[in-house]
Amino acid sequence: MDIIAAALAASAMYAFGIRPAVGEAAPDPMLPRYLAGFLLAAIAVLLFEELVTTAAVTLATGRPVMVVLRYLWRTRLAVAVAETITAGLFTEATRLDRRTLIALPAVMFVLHLVLTYRLRVGEERRTWERLAALSDALSARDLDVVLRTAAAGAVDLFGARSADIEIADGQRLVRASQQAGVARVVYDGLAANAPSIATTRTVRHEVGGDATGLHGAVRLYLRGPRDELSAREQVALRAFAATLSTSLDIAHAYGLLAVDAHRHEVAATTDEDTSMPNRAALLSRVTEMAVGPCYVVVIRLENFHFLADVLGRDRALALLNRLAARLCHVSQAATSAVARVGDVTFALVMWGVEADTAYQSACWAVATMRREVKVDQSRLTVRASAGMTAGAPEDAADLLDAAERVLSRAIRRGQDRLVAFQTGPVRESSLAHELSRARLSISVEPVVNLISGRITLVQSTPRWLHSRHDVLAADEYVYQLIDDPDSLERLARQVLTRSLAAAATWRDALPEVALVVPVPVGALTSTFAEAMLDVLREHSVTGTSLVLAISQPPGPKTRKVVEQIGQYGVRLLLDNYGYSRVGIDSLDAAAWSLLRLNPTYALEAGWSPARSVVHAAVDLASDLDLSVIAAGITSEDERRELSTIGCALGSGPLFGSEMFPSQLRSHARLWQPTALDAGARALPLHRASRPVAPRRA
Repeated sequence: MDIIAAALAASAMYAFGIRPAVGEAAPDPMLPRYLAGFLLAAIAVLLFEELVTTAAVTLATGRPVMVVLRYLWRTRLAVAVAETITAGLFTEATRLDRRTLIALPAVMFVLHLVLTYRLRVGEERRTWERLAALSDALSARDLDVVLRTAAAGAVDLFGARSADIEIADGQRLVRASQQAGVARVVYDGLAANAPSIATTRTVRHEVGGDATGLHGAVRLYLRGPRDELSAREQVALRAFAATLSTSLDIAHAYGLLAVDAHRHEVAATTDEDTSMPNRAALLSRVTEMAVGPCYVVVIRLENFHFLADVLGRDRALALLNRLAARLCHVSQAATSAVARVGDVTFALVMWGVEADTAYQSACWAVATMRREVKVDQSRLTVRASAGMTAGAPEDAADLLDAAERVLSRAIRRGQDRLVAFQTGPVRESSLAHELSRARLSISVEPVVNLISGRITLVQSTPRWLHSRHDVLAADEYVYQLIDDPDSLERLARQVLTRSLAAAATWRDALPEVALVVPVPVGALTSTFAEAMLDVLREHSVTGTSLVLAISQPPGPKTRKVVEQIGQYGVRLLLDNYGYSRVGIDSLDAAAWSLLRLNPTYALEAGWSPARSVVHAAVDLASDLDLSVIAAGITSEDERRELSTIGCALGSGPLFGSEMFPSQLRSHARLWQPTALDAGARALPLHRASRPVAPRRA
């Protein structure tokens, strides 16, 4: 190339009359001709060198001609200008003194060093600029974008034929290749299915090898067997791999967050068990789409919990999904919507129809859900009932609550109708009012002397029949939902009256036995104390035959009422001792006569694991002259152990579990008490079994 370029330059200058002289100096041509010939020679040399270099690089690399021509064109142009100027200066200097040719190699060598340094600095700067731009592009939150950008960027950054980005042990591989001077993604899938590449030189670098996130590798396919990465490119590859590892972890984390966000978004509007819309989604749809009068139907599966307890969770869930599918099939019209709004409660909302049509559709939906359902080999029937109200769509939330109240009232009244429809306003009803009108059932349980086995007390256990399937025990778990003292007082008076009336059934068999009645501490008012005295007189029972069981210590305002009750001879029992709200400080709140340990101390292994706790409670009760009651005794060994510790009284299956008052009378007549050995001891029972003299104010 240099020989041909020199020949072209000489030919151009010779054509303009510029000829070298051997011996005597040749006559100088005119200056314009000299400059034109020199420029023509320079242009011929540069064009020839660019043509040969471009062709060689194009054939060696396979890059397009225009890409090769655009590569470092400013630098090549600057070099050409510098070479032309240097050649002109040395030509002129040679005319003056040919000895200046001695300095030409040194000048060219210095020019070569400067040019090489400038090229290296420029190439490094461009490499790191491309790496910085690629790092910015890899900051995307989408894992697909990161992988595809990294594969194409690796091809451009390192000038490779192809590049692979592999992650998750070959579960995904993205490959990019150079096509028409542009890096394009040519494969995205499993690494095992990726087409092979015929190459003799491959560079592989681990990605995320020292991290805890996604692991993978970068694989570069170079162009020839002699191609290799320079030291600068190896450093760039390590930096690229570190950046890619961070970007992959960030994109993967954002992907997990997006999945969680989508799951939460779906969970916010969809029921997890049945995939039906939930209450929020139903109200949103009704508010957006409903026009005109809106009919809201609430359907409850009354005996589903009982079926679930017998069938098990999986079969019960299958039954629930079958019923949900039936309801969705019934209400496929565009002017209706269904949802699961509770554990065993569904809702059907209709609009744009007449009231009679809506009622008939509701009845049909409930009747459909009452039909027999086949689950595995069982054929089951669910008792479904519904409440229905009507109103404006913007009041859908209130209508839904009102329909639930209509349904609850119909169930409590025993109305076995498909749909209870109330068109007017549905007033709210307090729990105290509902309980006062509910039927009260009384069960009793004997409490015996652990030493002698004689029945000493009878525990009354009242329960309200809140509905056909709901039974609520009269304890602190119900009383905590009632804040009105007057309502608590009325309920406590009802419990006391019914318990004393039930006691008349067994009183002739156990004339000396006192009755224990649980009452809420909020009901201890002066009005209740006076009413209690009237109830005792009405049933011809003395105050010494009554024990009030309280699960919480009375407050300062109740002290006078407690003293008033004590004057009537009525004793107090501190119930659930050891519970979080009934501790040692409760013993100083009133004049207690008995103390009953929390039943949770009766563990599966019996009372033995709680021996130290029971022993401490008994010692404290002994100092306060209280009799301790232990519940849940199931064996003679437990009875003996508790008696040895010092418990005076006990109850449980060993002495007779809960029973009806009439059963207690038969039980008392057939009961044959068995005394313990003389080695057993117990606290004195004078406060538990003997009447207490009325106190004087």
